[in-house]
Amino acid sequence: MLLIALLFVSSTLAEACQPDGDHAATCTSAKCEVVGSSEICTQCKTGGVPIDGFCRPVGSPQVITAGCTRGDGTALEQTASTCEKCGSGYFLFMGGCYRTESQAGSEICTAARDGKCTTCKTGGGVFQSPANPMTPGNECVLCSDVTPRDGVMGVASCYTCTAPGGGSGAATCTTCQSGYYKESTECKKCVAGCIDCNAASQCTTCEDGKYLKDGNSCVDPSGCTGANYPDPESRTCKASGIGSCTNCVYNATVNKPQCTACDGGKKVKTAVDGTTTCIDLSSGCEDSNHFKADGDAGCVLCSDTSGDNPAENKGLEGCSACTKQPSNPPICTGCLPGYYDSAPSTFKCKPCDGNCATCGSAGKDKCDTCKPGFFLKVSGTPGECFPCDDTANGGSEGCGVCSSNNGFECTGCKPNYKQTGARSGSVTCTKVCEDETACGGTAGACDATVVDENGTTKHYCSFCGESGKFPIDGKCTNVNAGNDGCANGVCKSCTTGYFLYMGGCYKYDAALGNHMCSTSTAPGVCSTPNPNKQFFVVPEAAATQQSVLACGNPLGTAVGDKTYVGVEGCSQCTAPAQLDAPGMAAATCTACGEGRKPNKSGIGCVACSVENCKHCRVDGVCEECSSGFSLEGAKCVSTGGPNLSTGAIAGISVAAIVVVGGLVGFLCWWFICRGKA
Repeated sequence: MLLIALLFVSSTLAEACQPDGDHAATCTSAKCEVVGSSEICTQCKTGGVPIDGFCRPVGSPQVITAGCTRGDGTALEQTASTCEKCGSGYFLFMGGCYRTESQAGSEICTAARDGKCTTCKTGGGVFQSPANPMTPGNECVLCSDVTPRDGVMGVASCYTCTAPGGGSGAATCTTCQSGYYKESTECKKCVAGCIDCNAASQCTTCEDGKYLKDGNSCVDPSGCTGANYPDPESRTCKASGIGSCTNCVYNATVNKPQCTACDGGKKVKTAVDGTTTCIDLSSGCEDSNHFKADGDAGCVLCSDTSGDNPAENKGLEGCSACTKQPSNPPICTGCLPGYYDSAPSTFKCKPCDGNCATCGSAGKDKCDTCKPGFFLKVSGTPGECFPCDDTANGGSEGCGVCSSNNGFECTGCKPNYKQTGARSGSVTCTKVCEDETACGGTAGACDATVVDENGTTKHYCSFCGESGKFPIDGKCTNVNAGNDGCANGVCKSCTTGYFLYMGGCYKYDAALGNHMCSTSTAPGVCSTPNPNKQFFVVPEAAATQQSVLACGNPLGTAVGDKTYVGVEGCSQCTAPAQLDAPGMAAATCTACGEGRKPNKSGIGCVACSVENCKHCRVDGVCEECSSGFSLEGAKCVSTGGPNLSTGAIAGISVAAIVVVGGLVGFLCWWFICRGKA
């Protein structure tokens, strides 16, 4: 969801961060930028600096590895919010250190050396600065950056551009960002509701929920009038193409426009597949699927039981073909697929049982074919239809679309599963969201992470895309359980017994909420975390703020102008100390996952395979040895026993020489001097 949103965000210098994005809590207000498809932070809250576009705590392994320092190469202060210099393998860009291999870095630079970009990725959202001399970090300039950098700058709201000639000045904009159009050397904003336009009054693409009308304006669905309907595919008011139709609507069930009124006295005729036409009632109505209603009231489909018409002008449920005599009800002569003749040869059509798409008689085990999402265990033989994900009967976990023509084959996954697999044969489905609707499909978001008692991370709803639903205990529902602070797909406060967590309300003593919280003494706030130490309570959090956070969540949560973050890769931790000034503070990690260890300060998880090392500062580099060992170079060596350190051996050798020398001197004196005496 976030990535899609970013593609339509306009970005100028000092752009506000996306409210549901990765940097909302950790980045300084209005210090985000969009480069290609990546949103980056250019200045973090104090105590954090941008590494590959994300804010990392000062002193963390990521910051050390990037070589992020002050301009003179000295270590950052704890109050730092940007990098001034980067190390080998990274390059400096707008206050942050980036690798060319990272997602954001690859959109900026293709080659780097000695902490600088040597080749910018031109043709996208940046250009190579022609300035000479040049300040380190200004090698690549955003096309939308209007801040002069060594006399070079971009153009407000520009998306792609070329570098200025002559070594200074503004770039030449070639295309503008979404929501803007190019006029001379500037990018100007489209009219409200318009994403793309050719001029101020010539819209080409409308924002979600709006439809392009007459090629120049964006309207609500109700704004598509007459024989035009709101087409969801093209997002335009599209002509129905139905002759003589004066009014139409779009029917999502049959996936096509349907006429509701005709001109010239004509009547609407609806086919079995939902297609509508305007016909002369006297000649174009009656066929095997339709009959003319008494009193020329209309052309009626044999299966149409809607409306308040009398029985003689009403269809029959499940009927595909019929005949009718004046003043008498129609007589059915055939049943629709999904129905069977319950009284042979009289055609009293009844719906098939169970999950049958077609059947010949009553009974859930009499299916000839199955509804979508179900399969016959034995193809070609009447039987029961089982869900595609019924593993007990030969289905596959997470499967939503399947067939059994040549043995069971899964061809598509349920909304909350990710599909992988070859083009031919069954696909594999992996669960990515615990809500069966995936929180309303692509319109929703399943970004709330909860670590269970086994240390397994599962994803729950953080935003519900379906109208009238909101996340309660991780799943989208229209029952708010007293949480009146939930509306428009998200919760912003919770009632007594619940606490607010990543857009939803969770009952602290229920099966899911108790993985995070053990007590809640104030409405909407977790007072004590679960004793498993996988979550910590956020200092000072109020009812409208998130009060609990996973130890491994580095994106954090904000309490006013203070931000508290977890440690990436951390499995257990203690809460950070309460900040007494605006800034960013990290939890202290006490245990890491995936074979890693906390560094000495507890703000990073690193691979530490150095023998007898207690803490590594970055991957494979020891900073403190275990008891009984001391750090010499890159190794931990024993301070006692058979494996003495080099220093210890040298000290002992010197002491031995002194002792032996003293003893020899004494003996010489004794024998020589005493002998003379």
